[in-house]
Amino acid sequence: MIFGIGVDAVECERMNEKRMTFHIINRLFHKKEVEQMPVEQEARKVYLASRFAAKEAFVKAVGEGFRFCAPRQICVTSDLKGKPVFLFDDEVTDRMPENITGIHLSITHEGPLAVAFVVLEVSDGEH
Repeated sequence: MIFGIGVDAVECERMNEKRMTFHIINRLFHKKEVEQMPVEQEARKVYLASRFAAKEAFVKAVGEGFRFCAPRQICVTSDLKGKPVFLFDDEVTDRMPENITGIHLSITHEGPLAVAFVVLEVSDGEH
């Protein structure tokens, strides 16, 4: 059963070098995301935009926005097959609704936009 869904789109150009200072990047992105960030500028814009869209989609699915947690407490990375997945700081995990049984994330980018879609799942009868 679906607990919540969230979707967000971010214009990749918003993540340009002038706007995304070291301070801003460290405020919005998890330390693991910063470590994995591409060096090449165009790839970096898409990387940052897609990850921020995923964070926004997640907090929308939870239903609380960034009152739930800070963006840097959510890490968007990939599993061994390349599928995007979330990793959370312990503080976020502790606040997560207990009945969440699945978190599904899809990310895409085309032209100027990065888009993320999140579905939070609970077992039947637990919502």
